[in-house]
Amino acid sequence: MDNGRTKVLYIVGLGRSGSTILANSLGQIDGFFSAGEICYVWRQNFIENRLCGCGRPFYECPVWTEVVAEAFPGGVDAREMMRLQAAGARTRHIPPMLTARGTRVIEDRLGKWLHNTGRLYEAIGSVTGSRVVVDSSKEPAYGYALSRVPGVDFRVLHLIRDPRAAAYSWLKKKPQPDSETREYMHRFNPAKSAALWDAWNAAAERLWRGDRYLMLRYEDFVADPRASFGRILELLDEDAAPPLTGEQEVKLGVSHTVSGNPNRFETGSVALRHDREWTDRMRPRDRNLVTALTLPLLYRYGYPLTPKD
Repeated sequence: MDNGRTKVLYIVGLGRSGSTILANSLGQIDGFFSAGEICYVWRQNFIENRLCGCGRPFYECPVWTEVVAEAFPGGVDAREMMRLQAAGARTRHIPPMLTARGTRVIEDRLGKWLHNTGRLYEAIGSVTGSRVVVDSSKEPAYGYALSRVPGVDFRVLHLIRDPRAAAYSWLKKKPQPDSETREYMHRFNPAKSAALWDAWNAAAERLWRGDRYLMLRYEDFVADPRASFGRILELLDEDAAPPLTGEQEVKLGVSHTVSGNPNRFETGSVALRHDREWTDRMRPRDRNLVTALTLPLLYRYGYPLTPKD
């Protein structure tokens, strides 16, 4: 908490960009709580009772049980929260978010959602005793709506990964262990992942600027974790030691993340290193397509036209 306000570090950017390991690493810092992708909590947890990162169903996790009881002692209509969120915090709402009038309209439309979402984050901070709640939802529109929640001290970490590496990851079959209806996570073809990479990263730059915004390339994070953690802590005005057990290693404890990549269930020592599989195994036509579709931002973010070994 900072002057009674819940400090939230929001990670924005396209999925498959390393947000899970980064968020859960930050969660190892005393006073930090890695909450997972809170944008999906109403459907996947309040309604579907999917697994917490600790391995228990949401309503059997002692942390989330206490959070829900404190935030909503009289209960909450999760379906209504889903409907309201869809009415004002979707990707299609980004254009009006860029204007003062559009922002006011969206705030009016979200009303009750803003109030209940604020109560949820406040309860997370209170129950876990955390100064910082890390939310790895990544969606720009949801993040912008969250930044309008009263009582939230909002900071943005814009995480970027080479679009070809992200596209290769989106092609992989990844198990979905917390769903009874879906065996694997959603997959995107290279054209769709490239289009989303362009749209979400451009939106993040337009929606946020200033001293509460930090852009970080995933490749720079794994190349020098200590320096990267230092920049993040500076963004948060936090004086803490980086969560490293070695220069390139973190030790993950049990998390209480509510949604995200199945890697969120991982515990123990994890090496922070480049995943270069895509440079050898991605089909040339897929790599060339993604390169062409992301070319302007590829240069802007300092990625080479041809990947280096």
